[in-house]
Formats: sequence, structure tokens, C-alpha cells
Amino acid sequence: MSKLNKEAEMSKQETITLNGKTYVEVDPNNKEVKPAVKTDHIIVIAQRGWIFEGLKDTSIKDKIQLLNANVVRSWSNGKGIGGLCNKADKSAYRLDPVGTVSFPNEAIIATVDITEW
Repeated sequence: MSKLNKEAEMSKQETITLNGKTYVEVDPNNKEVKPAVKTDHIIVIAQRGWIFEGLKDTSIKDKIQLLNANVVRSWSNGKGIGGLCNKADKSAYRLDPVGTVSFPNEAIIATVDITEW
């Protein structure tokens, strides 16, 4: 698709401006847009700074429950929590096993999909 055609197509899409940034509607049928990775292995960032890694129990619907979970106690590589998603960086993180852990939905700040372990 040429640049001119892309610009014309973008002008047809719905946009919204929020805090000075313009966001464009994404067409779910657009083959150029890659979907998120489908995985149950996640990192949970919870209230009060708690960070957990584990397998999300998808049979539980009213809260988030992690199986074979670990508390992420510390790391020394300067890559932050996102680095834990990289198999090559995993050894720089100190993980303490906690087994099964559950959170009410209100206690979750964010979740991050782990794509390799």
C-alpha cells in the first residue's frame, strides 16, 4: 500500500485526542496488526509494590489466581520487570516460591504476559 493510500485510509478512521496525543482506531480485520500473545504465564503487579510471576488459573473468574507462583524479590540487571519476560535475563531475578496466590481484581495494578521462560 502506498504512503498516499495509507494516509487516505487513516483519514477515514476514527480518532481521539487525549492529553495532546492522537489515537487511531484499529481495525480488527487488518492483517498488519499482530494480536497479543495468548499465554497463561503472567507477571502480576499488585498494590503496595508486590510483584508475582506464575500461571494464571483461567477457571477462576472472580479474582486472579496464580499457580506455581513466585514473588519477584529483587533484580540486578537494570531491565526492570519487563526483563523477566526474557529467558536470557531470568537469572538476574531473585524469585521466592509461594505456591498458589490469589488477588481480588481491585488489587491488581497491571499484568504482563511472559512470552518465554
